Amino acid sequence: MALTKITKTGITDASVEKAKVANDAIDATKIADDAISEEHLDVTSITGHTELSGNAAANDILLVYDASTTSLKKVEAGNVGFQIPTVTGVSPTSVVSGDGTGNYTFVITGTGFGTTAIPTLITDAGATLSFDSFTINSITQITAVIAKSNLGTAGEPYDVRVSVGGGVTATLVNQISVDQSPVFVTASGNIGSFAEQSTVSTMDIVAADPDSAGVITFEIQSGSLPAGLSAATVQENGVSKFRITGTLTADRSGLTTTNFVLRAVDTASNTTSRAFNIIETPSGTESFTSSGTFAVPSGVSNLIELLVVAGGGSGGQRGGGCGTGGGGAGGLVYIPNATVTPGGTIAVTIGDGGAAGGANGQDTTFGGPGNPGLHPSVGVITAKGGGGGGGPSGPHQNDGGSGNGGAGGNTPNPGRPTGEGWPLYAAQHGGAGGLGIQSTQPGFSGAYGFGNRGGAGGSAHYPGAGGGGGGAGAVGECGQNQYPSPNPNGGGGDGGVGKAYTIADGTTSVYYAGGGGGAQGDDRPGIPIPAAAPAGTGAQGGGTDGSRAGATTAAQANKGGGSGGTRAAYASGAGGKGIVILRY
Repeated sequence: MALTKITKTGITDASVEKAKVANDAIDATKIADDAISEEHLDVTSITGHTELSGNAAANDILLVYDASTTSLKKVEAGNVGFQIPTVTGVSPTSVVSGDGTGNYTFVITGTGFGTTAIPTLITDAGATLSFDSFTINSITQITAVIAKSNLGTAGEPYDVRVSVGGGVTATLVNQISVDQSPVFVTASGNIGSFAEQSTVSTMDIVAADPDSAGVITFEIQSGSLPAGLSAATVQENGVSKFRITGTLTADRSGLTTTNFVLRAVDTASNTTSRAFNIIETPSGTESFTSSGTFAVPSGVSNLIELLVVAGGGSGGQRGGGCGTGGGGAGGLVYIPNATVTPGGTIAVTIGDGGAAGGANGQDTTFGGPGNPGLHPSVGVITAKGGGGGGGPSGPHQNDGGSGNGGAGGNTPNPGRPTGEGWPLYAAQHGGAGGLGIQSTQPGFSGAYGFGNRGGAGGSAHYPGAGGGGGGAGAVGECGQNQYPSPNPNGGGGDGGVGKAYTIADGTTSVYYAGGGGGAQGDDRPGIPIPAAAPAGTGAQGGGTDGSRAGATTAAQANKGGGSGGTRAAYASGAGGKGIVILRY
């Protein structure tokens, strides 16, 4: 008969093979409670899962055995045993006490803030200060409150500490300041260097209050500002500034440092002091109209300008009828930037103008061998004296800083006997002018030396006109012929113009080293020279006019100009004395 039922006795041990059990055929309803013991669990039921690469997050779920209930339970990792806490920050870090009423509230951040976490403050002396209340917001944040009256300035800066069960603590040191002193943003020391008696552009010293955005005020604790400067506290875009303005008034003989200590005061009367200084460098102009010594102020290493002018030559004299030449101007040296040695001395020698009668002017020098004020890169600066004007007793081609004007030509008068003052040696041609020999000074690459040749004297059957002396800026003009036509007027040559500089006061243009004018020629017997035949004009820069009838005046002192030439028995004036002017 057909088999319709299998009894359990009909199934022998090991007769049901794994292959005979369908997938998912055995579910929870087929497994009795406690039916599966540890001996039936393979180790891979644990080790076969993906391993967590880092520490478990606080909200990760763990499976644990609860001994109190003899059962398995899940638990967040953050609640398993205790974690070592960390304190990473606190806010705010600076507070203002004000009137001492109310509370301070701090937010403490970190890790491991479990349910047992307790925050405290530690004073600078190591004492523990408890918060009046606190809330554990999460495992990474605690909000703590303390009365202002309990958090004084005596204990600052305060450490922040968090303790958890088991006595484990984490501390962040020197975190909270109460009524913290102002902090200077501007570094101590020098805040500016200025030329004496100059206007100071705005200078700001800045300080801030770490506790708040309150206004910082400033006061000079000791010392003072340099004379002429004043200051005031200003507030710009929430920044407190000690603003210094004004014009320096003191005349400094050397480098001068003015020191002062500035105190910054916040709204809680906390103070911080810092030392500052302002440096004044001497500046000015010195003119030497006679020989002396220049004491280089301390702090001065460069001259802004240096002008050295030699003495000018005097005009020619006693022409015996011919017009004599104008005196050449003294040589001129202008250097826009000359290096000097601070604190040293430099000898200054001023050359005199040439004495009346066609004498050469004297050299002017700035410095001498071994002068401690001269920088090694700069030698002695020498301006050459001007050439004295040409006269009748020879060619008188006097070279100088600027050359002299030559005397006019002079021939015998057939209608007069010899010995009546008509020299025979000049022939028909006037004398040549002297050469300008002022050269560039050693130690400088630029063309800083200035001097020019003088003009030649005019030719004539009878006495011709004298040439103008050379100037620093131009050559002297030649004297005109007296006779024959087409130039019968015999006018003297103009002196060469000098050169202009503003060195004396920084603004006014002044000429120096102008040549003297040549004298007109003498009248021919019975035919006077017409009024249209003037004497040569003295040039800008101290040169004086040549003579038409009479003596000539001395060249202007301390311009280095040449004086004008004379005719007949008239006397010439002396050349102009030299000068040295410097600005630093």
